[in-house]
Amino acid sequence: MSKKTIFFIVFVCWMLVIFYFSAQPYQEQDLTPVLQTYLEPLHLEDKLDGISFNYAGSEVSVQSVGVVSFVQFFIRKAAHLSIFFVLGFLTYRVLSYFLKKKQLWFPGAFLFVFLYASLDELHQKITGDRTPLFQDVILDTVGGTLGIIVCWLWVKKRNQTKKSV
Repeated sequence: MSKKTIFFIVFVCWMLVIFYFSAQPYQEQDLTPVLQTYLEPLHLEDKLDGISFNYAGSEVSVQSVGVVSFVQFFIRKAAHLSIFFVLGFLTYRVLSYFLKKKQLWFPGAFLFVFLYASLDELHQKITGDRTPLFQDVILDTVGGTLGIIVCWLWVKKRNQTKKSV
């Protein structure tokens, strides 16, 4: 099997993983029981007390949501970034195999990641107990863009290494 085929299969599988997670109701992804077990003995209220910001029109702070939900918020948003980082990386790599014009790889990958992030949030709208957020589209797109940049640098370095050999 060629690298091209392998990357394409991994790319499609990764999109299915994202779809699967978006299809799960919030309760199935809730980390509260696990986090309570590990976070309560640490008494983090005082350490996290000064951190407060708004996300999607709601205050995120220990005072407003509690320590467990506060930490879970960051875990969930890190998941958005990392999952779409991988999608961005894979998208750029797949486009580099299928598009001859190198100038289209970056914008094509960026557009695809943005559209997939948007569709992912629409999918969440029809999933029970999920809330679609434009802010998550932005977060996903940022994660995907970082993945695209890393893949672009990797491909560039790999091509330079091939030329020097």
